[in-house]
Amino acid sequence: MPVERQRHTKGNNVILKYFAVICVAIGIFTLSYFIFFRDSGEPQPSIAAVGTPNVEVEQTPHSDMPTQDANTHHPQNTIIPSEPGDFSAVFPDEDTGVGALHSYQSDTLRIAINKVQENEITYYVADIRIKNIDALRTAFAYDQYGQGIHENPVTMAANNNAILAVTGDYYSARAEGIVIRNGKVYRDTLWDDVAVLFDDGTMETYTEDEFSINNAIERHAYQAWSYGPELLENGQPIEEFTTKAANPRCAIGYYEPGHYCLVVVDGRQPGYSVGMTLAELSAVFYDLGCKTAYNLDGGQTAMMIFEGSPVNQAYHGGRQCSDIIYFAEK
Repeated sequence: MPVERQRHTKGNNVILKYFAVICVAIGIFTLSYFIFFRDSGEPQPSIAAVGTPNVEVEQTPHSDMPTQDANTHHPQNTIIPSEPGDFSAVFPDEDTGVGALHSYQSDTLRIAINKVQENEITYYVADIRIKNIDALRTAFAYDQYGQGIHENPVTMAANNNAILAVTGDYYSARAEGIVIRNGKVYRDTLWDDVAVLFDDGTMETYTEDEFSINNAIERHAYQAWSYGPELLENGQPIEEFTTKAANPRCAIGYYEPGHYCLVVVDGRQPGYSVGMTLAELSAVFYDLGCKTAYNLDGGQTAMMIFEGSPVNQAYHGGRQCSDIIYFAEK
């Protein structure tokens, strides 16, 4: 029995030796393969790609070149049927720009821009009359939708033959917020208050809990902005806002179908213009007689451009942004 046990022990040792040799060979081959391909320049998966799926990488702000937003939600790229509003019945025959700082008068578009200076505040009011809804348009930086895409608003205005333009709601600064432009739905996720311009020329503002994307589409929404807040409530001024600071501002107002106004406030420039609070901006639109008004992106972004040149004195010369609202001939 002891001899038999010894024979089995030797056999097991031989098997273990062969097994060890095979394991070492496999290890050497695997290590050589890894080193070869790592040093060969083949791309390796990043930690973010392997361990953190669905992480949105923030684009560098104010880049000169467009980069498409890979995480942008396109709700079927819905094209909203349109019956362009015709406002010939209320389009004025007379020149609306008499005595204005800047004026543009044609058979389809009337623009009058005036400058107001009071209490260390400087702002510009553009009164606009259009004969057809398609004179009021929007444009994206580089004509592309997505985050991280910015362009000089003066360049955007020139590229779209705009007579008058203002900076928009800077939609690309957020991953949420309704975006409808020129009758196309680009994003249908809510962020805060929403302003909608319908193709019949009416403009309405909604709080987040009041808005319905389906209703907006059914009513033929033509433009929709998400920056806010709304500046009038049932035509009345709003006195209390969460934000109390005075800043440069940009906003759009509505009188009736075919009649709109744009207000741009300069700010952060002591001795020239300190800017406005939202309550003060609300009071301006109420005094102008608007039924609805909506705040757009302000601060250094806020700029008004007329016939290719800036009208206001933007803070630090202004900055690139993602979109504009503009008026143009067909």
